[in-house]
Amino acid sequence: MLHKELTQRVINAAKAVHSELGPGLTRVLYTRALELELRELGLMAEVDKPVQVRYRGQNIGELGCDICVDNAILVLCVETPETRPEEYGRLRTLLKNLELEVGLLLNFNGARLDIRRVEAVTKNKETAAAD
Repeated sequence: MLHKELTQRVINAAKAVHSELGPGLTRVLYTRALELELRELGLMAEVDKPVQVRYRGQNIGELGCDICVDNAILVLCVETPETRPEEYGRLRTLLKNLELEVGLLLNFNGARLDIRRVEAVTKNKETAAAD
């Protein structure tokens, strides 16, 4: 599993945030709390890291991601009652454009923290899916 130890550290930090804050707050508040928790653990946490979106080699715009941890794991905090399919798609697009392999979707709005680990779609997987 890619970045297993680092992923577990991020998950533990998210659990600490959820345990202290509970459900029902906005994504921004969970992101800020998670940033603090990650930095206390000595991890580099880039909040709202700009992600260039390219089409045929041309920059067509920019998206922000919630947190990029140690330039290895992308974290998106979800504030809807359930994690929706388009959030997986957005995370995969961000991973592709940042050339990262692993992301976490964290939904803080339930009684329990919902954690979804997502791996980027590699060229081999894209080719296989198209066949």
